[in-house]
Order: sequence, then structure tokens, then C-alpha cells
Amino acid sequence: DVAEVAVLAKDGGREGLAGVGLRLFRPVLPMLAKTAGGVEEGMEKVGEAAVERKLDGARIQVHRNGTEVRVFTRNLNEVTDRVPEIVAAVAAFPAHTLVLDGEAIALDVRGRPRSFQVTMGRFGSGTEEAAIELSAFFFDVLHVDGEDVFDRPTRERLEIIDRVVPEQHRVPRLITDDPTAAADFFNETLAAGHEGVMLKALDAPYEA
Repeated sequence: DVAEVAVLAKDGGREGLAGVGLRLFRPVLPMLAKTAGGVEEGMEKVGEAAVERKLDGARIQVHRNGTEVRVFTRNLNEVTDRVPEIVAAVAAFPAHTLVLDGEAIALDVRGRPRSFQVTMGRFGSGTEEAAIELSAFFFDVLHVDGEDVFDRPTRERLEIIDRVVPEQHRVPRLITDDPTAAADFFNETLAAGHEGVMLKALDAPYEA
């Protein structure tokens, strides 16, 4: 909120701005990626990286405070009442407060992705896709148990993810500096029906 930040800067200076952090249930814009010509080119730019499966789903940001869980879209619209299975899953995670970044996706009985249109149908109303269950997979964390962690490096945020998000709700990833290993992971991802991989620098903060 530009106006709110301006008032804080005017009245409190640097100290006032330093106190700004996330507010639970007030979503922030997601961190976005740039494209690379291929895995090898991406590895040259990033170096050792978290190589993550890129799912063709719907971006979600999930906020939790105790038993209350709310789900927001990439455009910061709340869709909590449309995704009760995601709410129930996150409510069971071993943390009191959380802000998670991830994807919601519809999978078939083999665990392969359904079409993007089927997934997005769940965010509409009165559609025949409403009976199809969504699976939630998370790949980043911005806040946990009273502490904002978006300024911590990727490596530390992934350690938090591994601690508070069960494996079945984590995006598959490989940490490597080997382009061949990254390319193999990329090919396995395509074979599983997904659209590619993300390469994330291990020392980077989360930048909305």
C-alpha cells in the first residue's frame, strides 16, 4: 500500500519502515520467474540450484493462523470457500502461523495432470469440474510461527518447507550443480506430464 508506506516513511523514517512485515490474511504479489533457453543455460546463470518441477496449475498463496486458513490466487483474490480440501490439508500442517506459496492442480487417478482448464474450473462457480479434487503442492514459505522468512535465502526457506509441509504436499525438487542431473530431472518431469522445471538460486531471497 503506497499511501500507507509513505505515511510510515514520513512519520517514522527508516525505523518506521523497518517494522513493516507481512500481515496474515493480507496477500502479497508472488515472486515470478524469467525464462531460459534450456536447462544448461539456466544452470550457467544460477549455478547450484534447487531444480523444481513446474506444475501447470493455479498459483495459490495460503495463509494460516491457528485453525483459520485462507487461500488466495495469483491475483490476490480469495477463493477459500472453493477449495476446502486445500484448507483441510494446510490446517493439519505442524505450525501455528504460515504463509505458503504453491500450486493447486487437478490430477488423474495415475497422478498425471489434468488439463489446465479443468484445474481452473474449480475456481469458477457452478461448473461441472467442481466435483474434481485439487491437490496442493508448495514450493516456498514467506512466514512461519510468528516470523517473516521471505528475506532468508532459498536454501533456508526450503529447510523450513521440509519441516512443516508433508512430502506429499511439496513440489518435487533436486538440489544440484550438475547440468546433466538437472537435465535428467527435467526429462523425468516432462515424462510425468508436467511442463518443465524452475531453477532457483540457493542464496536468493523471496522477491514479490
